[in-house]
Amino acid sequence: MNSNQTQDYDFRFKGKIRDYEKTLIKFFIDIGKNKDTPAKVQEILGYLIIHDKLSQSNLKELTGYSTGTISTTLGNLITLGVVKKERIASSNKYLYSMIGDLPQIFERSSEVSIDQFTLISKYIQTKLNELQNFRDKDGYNTLHTQINVLLKGYKKVMKIAPSMTKVLSNK
Repeated sequence: MNSNQTQDYDFRFKGKIRDYEKTLIKFFIDIGKNKDTPAKVQEILGYLIIHDKLSQSNLKELTGYSTGTISTTLGNLITLGVVKKERIASSNKYLYSMIGDLPQIFERSSEVSIDQFTLISKYIQTKLNELQNFRDKDGYNTLHTQINVLLKGYKKVMKIAPSMTKVLSNK
């Protein structure tokens, strides 16, 4: 999706697809608790991972957080180098997205054990398999694609996690 397609992209999933999205967001929030990351931060990051690119107003609608909370959180994530913003052509609005692929994101985050990655991958694969029952629903293709990207990212991370753990433990 390029910047000019924002108006055509319906970021809101419906029905069972929305239920899966909410389940994944809860999962991201739970992971964040293990790393002492605020739930609001994890929720916003989760939506950016699932949707790839969202505006502040999209995030406000999805999360229910105030514009100020979203703006401050995104500003902090940009400062940390986790999120980037790009101007939507012919407007004063921006789209926000994660920087890098999943392995790069995890390299910048705190140490996570290979066991946790294995559990996460199994959980995501289970949800992906369950999602097959809703192939005919609106939003299925988008969510299915993003979950596959997420799963592939976790699998890559699992391959490099042992070396990451070794490097981090030597610091």
